[in-house]
Amino acid sequence: HGDMAGRPLEAGRAIGRFVREISSLDPEVARRRLRDEYDLDEWAAGNLVAYLEEEKEATGALPDDQTLVVERFRDEIGDWRVVILSQLGARVHAPCALALHQQMRGRHGPDVAVIWSDAGIALRFPDSEEVPGAAELLLDPEEVESLLMDHLADTALFAARFREAAGRSLLLPRRRPGSRTPLWLQRRKAAGLLSVAKQFGSVPIVLETYREILQDDFDLPALTEVLADIRSRRIRIV
Repeated sequence: HGDMAGRPLEAGRAIGRFVREISSLDPEVARRRLRDEYDLDEWAAGNLVAYLEEEKEATGALPDDQTLVVERFRDEIGDWRVVILSQLGARVHAPCALALHQQMRGRHGPDVAVIWSDAGIALRFPDSEEVPGAAELLLDPEEVESLLMDHLADTALFAARFREAAGRSLLLPRRRPGSRTPLWLQRRKAAGLLSVAKQFGSVPIVLETYREILQDDFDLPALTEVLADIRSRRIRIV
């Protein structure tokens, strides 16, 4: 169905501020405020307050505009998972996840896997007895861009955006005009084209792929701002 645009930092902070304000209230006061100010019915208000209470009971803290929550646990097959719960949105989480992936691969091997969404980042460490603590998940604001650029061209996201850009620029011609090319064949043709184009950093279609990801999918200035806030302790990690 296609990827949705990631939540921008401004919206993420607004949602985080809402969570912090509602969770600080007495449950009955919170339900009344949700009914009166946000037009939720009785069931929706009760469910939302209960949802926040259950998360606070489980972890001791809620992810909001001033707090990130890190959970560590073993999944169904015994591998370690590290989950960073955050409200700040996918445009911040995506570049952070890829930079973390590059950093963790150097420390914990190439099998580390990562996914992200508007609600946070999840890392998987297969066949590992050691799992990183919160301190190891911190990225240096000055180094995050270089970590990201070292890894970006090898990601599935880059391959997908390159295929789309190559299709728009008619570098992937159709065998029969007027008919669709199967997606698996588009991917194969795009992968072959990318393997050649990556050898030349100034190829316009490669530059366009970097531009699209860095400007449309990612918000690097916002990520740098968030990392600086973590380092100065304006944002806390629990």
